[in-house]
Amino acid sequence: MSEDKEIVKRLDTIIRLLLNQQTNNGKMKLDEQYLLMDSIGLNSTEIGKFLKKEPRNVSSRIIKLKKKTKIKSK
Repeated sequence: MSEDKEIVKRLDTIIRLLLNQQTNNGKMKLDEQYLLMDSIGLNSTEIGKFLKKEPRNVSSRIIKLKKKTKIKSK
């Protein structure tokens, strides 16, 4: 079981490094970061950990952004 935890820890580190690179080291707007992380399948808790935000705030912000995006695309 500890081997599984070590693998998960390493994968989390890789994800963080890739996301940091993808978000241009903080130059990408926060809303864009939310949508990017959501689009690759991270949940609100995972996004919150990465961005140091509360998961419930992340969740509600993503919902608002998706609604806003749908309105623009019509």
